[in-house]
Amino acid sequence: MPRRSSRLISMGHYNSEGRPVISDKETLYRVFKWRRIGHSSPPIRKETVIIRNSDSININNNKSRVRIMSGLKIFGYLILLSLYFGFLGNTFLDSGLSESPCTSMFVEPDSTARYEELEKQLEEIQDKLRMLRNNINHLIADNLPNFALDSLGARVLSNLSSETYQVQEAGLSFFGIPIQCPPENPRTVIKGDSHLVPGRCWAFSGRRGHLVIALSHPATLSYVTLGHISKSQSPTGSIASAPKEFSVYGMETLDDEGMQLGTFLYDQDGERLQTFKLLEHKMGVYKYVKLQVQSNWGHPEYSCLYSFGVHGSHA
Repeated sequence: MPRRSSRLISMGHYNSEGRPVISDKETLYRVFKWRRIGHSSPPIRKETVIIRNSDSININNNKSRVRIMSGLKIFGYLILLSLYFGFLGNTFLDSGLSESPCTSMFVEPDSTARYEELEKQLEEIQDKLRMLRNNINHLIADNLPNFALDSLGARVLSNLSSETYQVQEAGLSFFGIPIQCPPENPRTVIKGDSHLVPGRCWAFSGRRGHLVIALSHPATLSYVTLGHISKSQSPTGSIASAPKEFSVYGMETLDDEGMQLGTFLYDQDGERLQTFKLLEHKMGVYKYVKLQVQSNWGHPEYSCLYSFGVHGSHA
């Protein structure tokens, strides 16, 4: 009986009866090399390649390993995709949305009404926050001096401000001769009246205009207050002549172009007196202030200013 190697026995080369399972005999395979047509070449030569059975088994094992690895990769990709879409689903559920982006095109009729209701509630919350912010700013400004107050010595520089709008309609007549009521002058804006009366305002032509004020004292500015009558006070229920977007500039001298201290929006549905906080990083000591109205709420002929205050601390 031929001698058997313990290593081959441990590797499973022999069965329980002692017969070899894996043969190391050499198997002959013929490989043919084809010559190109139209070129002179030596006759076809047959080559013999010797491949052992054990080598073929290794090749088959390598192919099986490649198949297994490919299957594992595909399985891993499927797991990652499931986790990814599961994460998206959980994210949208946590954010209050019942559907993912993939199903957003299939919106139930009730969802539209729900979204509209949420949007309405959001607008109401924003309005309340805006009113709360205005009230806080107004309380702070009330405890600060107003340097654009006529009674303290502030002056409107009419020659550097927009021209006053002239009303075309006649108020009274004397023996058929129309008598026009004189319009309010720009000084009305710095009177500091908290009780605003409809019509008692300074009007300038168009939707854009400006007002230059010499402050009563050099001051470091922090807040401004712009006033206009409310819709409930207006006979027509509209305040289209009220300023909409406006900017405030601080000037050290009249020749100075001015430092922009902020651009703000006057809310036509808000309080009559609205206070705005100026930019902190542009605070400085100023002697003059320019109010630049950039637009109104729709009146094509003129815009009106009822009250304007400048708050801060004495320099």
